This record gives sequence, C-alpha cells and structure tokens, in this order.
Amino acid sequence: MNISRYITPDDYAVWAGPNWPTYLAFVAGVQASKPEIRAEMDEFLQKYIQQGEQFPIDTATACQSKWTWSTIWLNKLSTASCHRVNSTTFDLENFDDFHNTPKKLADRTLMLNGQWPKGGCEYCRDIETSGGWSDRQHNLGIRGLTPIELETDPTAIRVSPRIVEIFAQNTCNLACIYCTGDLSSKIEQENKKFGNFESGGVSIPVITIPTAATQEYFDRFISWIDKNVQNLVRLHLLGGETFIQHELMNSMLTVLENRPSPNLELCVFSNLNVPDKYWDLYIGRIKDLHSRGHIRCFDLTASIDCWGPEQQYVRSGLNLQKFEQRFAWASEQGTWLRLNVNQTVTSMTIKTMPQLIEKIKYYSKNKHIGHYFQFCSPNESFQHPKIFAWDLWKDDAERILAAMPTDTVDQQEAIPRMQGLISLLKQHTTNNVNAIKNLHTYLDELDRRRSTNWRTLFPYLNT
Repeated sequence: MNISRYITPDDYAVWAGPNWPTYLAFVAGVQASKPEIRAEMDEFLQKYIQQGEQFPIDTATACQSKWTWSTIWLNKLSTASCHRVNSTTFDLENFDDFHNTPKKLADRTLMLNGQWPKGGCEYCRDIETSGGWSDRQHNLGIRGLTPIELETDPTAIRVSPRIVEIFAQNTCNLACIYCTGDLSSKIEQENKKFGNFESGGVSIPVITIPTAATQEYFDRFISWIDKNVQNLVRLHLLGGETFIQHELMNSMLTVLENRPSPNLELCVFSNLNVPDKYWDLYIGRIKDLHSRGHIRCFDLTASIDCWGPEQQYVRSGLNLQKFEQRFAWASEQGTWLRLNVNQTVTSMTIKTMPQLIEKIKYYSKNKHIGHYFQFCSPNESFQHPKIFAWDLWKDDAERILAAMPTDTVDQQEAIPRMQGLISLLKQHTTNNVNAIKNLHTYLDELDRRRSTNWRTLFPYLNT
C-alpha cells in the first residue's frame, strides 16, 4: 500500500506523537518499538484509509471536480465538469464518454500545467485572487473520490467519473427568478404565455425543450447508470423539482433496487414543497434502499436561499410553512438521512440570509446540517450582488458571519467559504449603473407577469 496516497505530511504533523517515527519513515513502513505507540499509529492509519485516497494532482490550479465530477443537462443535451462551469453539447453516439469530452480533456491538461481553464472556472479563480477560500480549494480536501486511472498514472486526463449529477426534465412547481425555462416547467409555461421579452440587456426567451432528443438521452443515461452505478461514490438527482420527476425517480430507484451499491451516497435536491403522496412514496423507497444496504446514505439537499416574504418572491410559488414542516421532519431522522441546505446568493437574498442561518442553527440541535452556497450563475448576471458597491452589503456581511455557527468542523469550514464570497464583493466599490438598470427592467417584467411588487420587498435595490 502506498501510504502517501492517504496521508500527507501535514496530516502526519497534526497527529504524530513525540515518539512516532518521521513521516518519511512512517510511509516507508517503519514501526514504533513500543506496542502502545504502534496501536496509536495503526488507529491513525486506519482512520485515513477509511476516508479514502487524497486527490494526487497538486498543481496551483488543479480541481478535483475536473477529474471526478460530471454534470449532465438532458434538456440541453450538454455536460460539464461541475455545475458552476459552462456546459458543452455532446452527441448521442458518444454518450458513454460524456466524462471525457474534448472540452473536459483540454481543461484537465491546462490544470496539469497550472493554468486556469476558461468558461466558468473564473468563479473560483476570482475568489482565490481576492484572498477568499474557493470551492476548488474546499473540494481538494475531500478524500475517496480519486478516479481509478490516477492510481497508475497521476497525470491521466481520460478517467472514469466518481460523481455524476443529472438534470433530467424541467418539471417544477416553482418559478425562481434566477432560473430559466429549460430547468422549470412553470417558467416555460409563463414564457409561452407572455412571449419573448427583449429590452436593453435583458432577454427572457421562449425555450422549446427538445422532447424526442431528451428522451433518447434519458434512456441512454439510465442504461449507463445501470452498468456503472456501482463504481460511483455519489449520485445527484436534480430538477426542476426532483420529487415530481416521476420517470427519473422511478428509473433511478429501480436501478438501485436491482444494483446494490453499498458505497454510494444518493443525493436528491428538493424545494420540499411536493405533494404528500409523492414525498411519502419516494422517501419510503429511499429509506428502504438504505435499510437493505443498497446505498451508503441518503443526502436530502434542501434548496432555499433566505427567509420570509423575500424568499417567497425569489422562489415564486414556495410555501415556507410546508418547507419548514418537511425540514423539521428531516432534522429528526436517524443516520440514514443526512440533511443539507443549498442556497443561491443574489442581491435579493443577502439581507435575509441571517434569518435562514438562524433556522438552520435551530434545527441543528437535532443533527448536523450541511450548509452550501454560491453566487447566482452565470457570474456576470445582473442578479449578482457585485453590481452594487460594497457599502450596500457591508453591514449584511457582518450579520451573516455573526450568525454562522462555529461549533463543528464542517460549520467552521463554511465560514471561510462565505468569507471568500464576501472578499469578492469587497472588490466592487462603485455601482454598475447599466447592470442595475437591467435588474430593474427584469424585475419590473416579472412583476407585470406575476402581479408582484419588488420595490416593496427590496427598496434598497432602487438606487
């Protein structure tokens, strides 16, 4: 066994006792003379082996997600190395090689040479340049995701995925203001009713989903999963709203019922607002998968950005009372269910983020709740808070950091990631007048369509 694949010199320095051998001696297999010291070292070694290998590529720009992660959007017939970067189309003929498209291979080559790829990696690059802690840096510390090909060739660029994330259909019961018609059937229907909108730098197009092609890609994906699911570490199911995408849920759960994958972490993203009959049906099947040892665990990732009427505006159609009821239930479940919150940070969600954090802390009394967040995508969107001068957000940033808990390691890691987002906002000292004008135009059009009034809820945007 190559111990250095599991334990770094820094890991060893943190845990090594005064009578332990040097790191180089340890990885060479040197044992301590005293039995009690050998027992300590064996316990330390087994702990790290259970966590899995560390990612072996350590260039200045290396991102584990580029090698391990594939996101697939069936409605767009496209794929990317994570959900933050731009996707590229791929054809049905080469479906099974979706993890090794020319763009992904080129990006991995750039990272091996210490260069930043274009097309979305700027998100992490800009946070790191501003002194923050990026998702790339965070993900490098996650063990057990290394593709098998890197075990024999640490510079391999054609590899097998360990994480697959699928956006299947656009069926959804909400119309979030930062979403689009290809990911929300509610928005698709709304856009068809009101038609294309174009004004200045704002475009709300009517999108036609390629139904026949999407079905072909879906069928190929299910076939690929049936053959490869036991090699995955994580499988993410997203929407739209996943729990009302019945073809996706039934197909995936049937595969897992027939293909036990005891090392798999199954993750479902949800707004927790689905009808009871579907919630009960699919949650019951997932719990049964866990009890039978067919999956390692179930990650329920709740999609929520802030709290109060502001959130109900941003996630149009959301019932917060229903959300909290389901969230409370999830927080009371045993170890079979892990609970996370995934939020999108926009100019409309920042000011009531502290209220959401307080909710997370309240329900964390029952179990740990993971907290993940990101700016709206694409990075240049006029909904991004960086279009306003930092002074507008300064007090809010202080309230957010003050509200974030620090009593567990995972929660402590969330703080530097939030500080990374804040460090980027600090770089913007003046208002982007054109982008703010576009934001007003966009919200005015949504208000016209939905009979709402953003100026009442977000008066600070009317600058």
